[in-house]
Amino acid sequence: MLDANYFKSLALELDALRNRVRSFIRGSHWPTDGEWKESILRSFLRRNLPESVQVGRGFVITENDTSNQIDILIYDSTKPVLFRDGDLVFVTPDAVLGIIEVKTSLNGTTFKESIKKLCDNAELIQVKYPGNRVYGLFSFKDQTKRIETTLDAVKASVRTSGARIVHCICLGNSKFIRYWNLDPEGKRLLDKWYAYELKRMAPGYFIHNIIERICPQSVAQNQALWYPQEGKERHKIGEISLR
Repeated sequence: MLDANYFKSLALELDALRNRVRSFIRGSHWPTDGEWKESILRSFLRRNLPESVQVGRGFVITENDTSNQIDILIYDSTKPVLFRDGDLVFVTPDAVLGIIEVKTSLNGTTFKESIKKLCDNAELIQVKYPGNRVYGLFSFKDQTKRIETTLDAVKASVRTSGARIVHCICLGNSKFIRYWNLDPEGKRLLDKWYAYELKRMAPGYFIHNIIERICPQSVAQNQALWYPQEGKERHKIGEISLR
């Protein structure tokens, strides 16, 4: 049985790592600091995903278009890639398993910008090659205000299009948003985002929900080993419907 303290330890580890590079550059080169934070999250995901799944950064290429730069690009290693050098990769839509936008901090304005960029990339991929993928947004710090405003921004960017669904959002250490197609018991149609206040556990829930979207059968068969027993439904602080 997974203990809640495990999820809290993930948040502590992220906190310990995220400012390590900043201690050296002291504000002289923020892009490097941002790249370091992206690499931290890529490393966390690699720990748990199977070898058939690769985690990098880069672009998705179609015949007529190219995605924006993707901070975390999760792809099927059994598919060919157009180009790869270290973490940098260029792939076709059929190879994509998920994408994640990573930010150091988000406020109301930058959240809207980031969620739109993520939705635009998702639509490029889904329209060309529909499939069950995961789209996520992760911010190390949360400067957003009312959860209702945040949920409104998610719905506005998605615009009720199934090709623009964002599945998982982590805002700081405690705020987590997940899209539910079905209710948590899998019995009725929801098409809603639920927001949760999870004290120092949001990063853990985000990472494990990303893994669940990519490997649903294995996680479903071993729920007690992936999530704390108490669950998160009693921590719900808001919701909004796709339709």
